[in-house]
Amino acid sequence: MGGFFSLDGPFYKFGSMLADIMILSLVWLVFSLPLFTVGASTCALFYVTTRRISNREGYILRDFFAAFKANFKKGTLLWLLLASMVGLLVYYLLNAAMLAETMGNMARYFYPVWIVLLLELTLMSVYLFPMAARFDMKFSQILKSSLFMANRHFFTSVTCVVLALAILLGVYLYPIAFLVAMGLYAWLASYLVMRVFKKYRPEMDKDPLLEAAEEDE
Repeated sequence: MGGFFSLDGPFYKFGSMLADIMILSLVWLVFSLPLFTVGASTCALFYVTTRRISNREGYILRDFFAAFKANFKKGTLLWLLLASMVGLLVYYLLNAAMLAETMGNMARYFYPVWIVLLLELTLMSVYLFPMAARFDMKFSQILKSSLFMANRHFFTSVTCVVLALAILLGVYLYPIAFLVAMGLYAWLASYLVMRVFKKYRPEMDKDPLLEAAEEDE
């Protein structure tokens, strides 16, 4: 029983993880309040969670602030581009009848294209911010790589989207869950996203000193 409640026991580890998720959710919310900073805040969130699941030690708040600052420009541009494109596509889909009056028969061809584009952007969003947070890549490279991974690892992409929808449903049913929603999604999605990243960067988050010690043993 003592082992269960010890510092190395599952009870303490679960409580510590839950506390981290709540802190990250609240910090993400505060730093996202200006709205245009959502991208930078999301990059910082994923920087912390992807490192945590790889057992990379650090201080949550310090790491979050550092990543927010480092990825501010890149994260903000990604967010503004994604939000504007999604917003435009949603507008078109919701006003398809009105647009049909001005576009005529052409509207029937554009409608499925808009749906496909919206789905692609949704799947791409799974990788955009984690990738921006963890890799030193050009803006265009992030977009291309996210598009590639979204389709190449379709099952993982869909799983993350379903996970996000499930958490949103939980928040709708139990609004108090909002306090942990974003942190919980990022924490769980990071396990899936990192599995994809490590297929292309196997050395990610490896500790050379620890590996050398293990080889000596």
